[in-house]
Amino acid sequence: MSRRPDVGAARMKGSPEAYLLFVLSRAPLTRATAIRKLRERGVATDAAEALVEKFEETGYIDDAAYALLFVDSHPEWGPRRLRDELSARGVARDLIERALEEVDEVERALSLATEWRSLGMERAKIEGRLIRRGFSASACRKAVNGTC
Repeated sequence: MSRRPDVGAARMKGSPEAYLLFVLSRAPLTRATAIRKLRERGVATDAAEALVEKFEETGYIDDAAYALLFVDSHPEWGPRRLRDELSARGVARDLIERALEEVDEVERALSLATEWRSLGMERAKIEGRLIRRGFSASACRKAVNGTC
């Protein structure tokens, strides 16, 4: 339990700008997520979009930066899963592709496969795990075989 429960409640009752600043102070948001959160608080769609646009102009909301940070913070995921997750968060396809340009899928898969192999995991199980994490079949084969 918080020592000062009234502080959080006061922030939540403020203006939409204050609410959005509070939410952004906890974690970065995409444009779509910010609009959704404002809409859930009863802000009209036009007002929410205008406010989010203002926050984008000042750099508080940046989908391109969000996508790069997201990709960098999930090294255990393959490009397919990263694409799906970012798309679900409302990031534009071109920004997703730009964020994934630097990703070496085989290197990521090989790193995971090497770690799991050292734990005694079987080849088939490693390949299945990699597939479920969004790696392509060819990257999985290369990683499991240890070839790059």
